[in-house]
Amino acid sequence: MAILIKNGILITLGERAQVLENGALLIEGEKIKEFGPTNKVRKPAGAEEIDASGKVIMPGLICAHHHLYSAFARGMKPPREPAKDFKEILEKIWWRLDGELTAEDIYYSSLVSLIECVKKGTTTVFDHHESQAYQLGSLDEIQRATEEVGVRTCLCLGASDRYGRGHQGVEENKRFLKKLGKERGLVSGMVGLHASFTVGDETLDRSVEVAQKYDCGIHLHIAEDRIDEDDSLRKYGLRVVERLAKHSALGEKSIAVHCVNIDEREQDILMETGTNVVNNPESNMNNAVGCADVLGMIGKRILVGLGTDGMSADMLSQMRVAYMIYRHSAGDPRVGFSEAGEMLFKNNPEITKRITGWKVGRIEQGWLADIILIDYSPPTPLHPQNLLGHLAFGMVNSSVDTTICNGKILMRNKRLVGMDEERITQKSKELSRKLWERLSC
Repeated sequence: MAILIKNGILITLGERAQVLENGALLIEGEKIKEFGPTNKVRKPAGAEEIDASGKVIMPGLICAHHHLYSAFARGMKPPREPAKDFKEILEKIWWRLDGELTAEDIYYSSLVSLIECVKKGTTTVFDHHESQAYQLGSLDEIQRATEEVGVRTCLCLGASDRYGRGHQGVEENKRFLKKLGKERGLVSGMVGLHASFTVGDETLDRSVEVAQKYDCGIHLHIAEDRIDEDDSLRKYGLRVVERLAKHSALGEKSIAVHCVNIDEREQDILMETGTNVVNNPESNMNNAVGCADVLGMIGKRILVGLGTDGMSADMLSQMRVAYMIYRHSAGDPRVGFSEAGEMLFKNNPEITKRITGWKVGRIEQGWLADIILIDYSPPTPLHPQNLLGHLAFGMVNSSVDTTICNGKILMRNKRLVGMDEERITQKSKELSRKLWERLSC
């Protein structure tokens, strides 16, 4: 199937970002065939046509760390005694929730979150799942939702020994990777671990063995709070990143999430091993764990990407929050802006390519056709040099009109294509209500 998108402001992103005032894009099958001025891109016979007048045409966005299951926590009654620190946030909220999830809960919370991704223009998601009571088969439920909605996902289960079930988590990651094989379509996989302070050496080593067997990386939370570092020093005499390096858990296909409380030596290890770091500024502020030294890590040439940690699917908003907290933390209004843009538009695509091989996040011939159209008529000149300003202060507040992933239209004129959102929402309400009732017992 061919799709011609024309008459929009086309933004290519990439190393040499172009802005074409009246641009067009031709999609053939799952890839970008051609782009350029509207009068230069010819419509093939039988191609579908989309008029992008009054809209921006740009690559779909990437979330480098998400928790799709978190949808069922939205509006959930808080604990009687508010959580006073990060450990209590986990114990009183998240660990109770993930301990009650059923297969149906996982499927529908994934559907709801992925629909939100479509509406926000996020077409690639690295999900880190947690469901300690329902582990074996859990990733199949997320894959089913992924393929129904039509976005790209890289999935894993965060194995953890906190309930004595770490072996099940390792087995689920192994089973899922074996099932995926080499022909992965819209779904790829990694080996997930929760965090160092809930993972013993046996589970860590077995996870590394699985990752090496299937040539993939480890996706885990690192030093989100000081308790992770304190636990590692007490049990192993090593800081978290030192311990992970000792066990060969780091590398160019691994994702180190958060890294809020690591020290400079740990930064050096991440740099030396080529490990990807993903920062989640909204979540870190929400949990009051601090602001990671993102600017320092970027200065060491660590590839730092951007995620939401389950807070939302809105990556443009996440980018704006990122630059604000970086400069606020540094006390310097000269920093943070370009770095946050680089994380979302350059580093996230590079992380995706390293881990999955998918060429996304750029409009370029032969790259995968993940494209979004945003309602936006710039009130001031728009060109490559000021593009980030328009994204952070204009398009961030605009609506996504059309979302295309892998050459397939998922949303058009702000309406989902081929999905009964009302039915899904009603079922989601029913299931989440039952989950909340179980949690109140």
